Amino acid sequence: MLRKEWLIAVIITFITISAWVIFDIFHTRSQVEIPQKLQEIIVPISPDLDTSSVESP
Repeated sequence: MLRKEWLIAVIITFITISAWVIFDIFHTRSQVEIPQKLQEIIVPISPDLDTSSVESP
């Protein structure tokens, strides 16, 4: 390749990587967050099983 062709390839690669980073940052910032009130309402279920209520008398 000629020197000019290498320069064009480097410029195109730089533009592509820059656009990729910019769009990734934009995508990360625009993701929806769960409101604090909803986070308080949603509580994880306890994985511990109460075996005493399952056992037969």
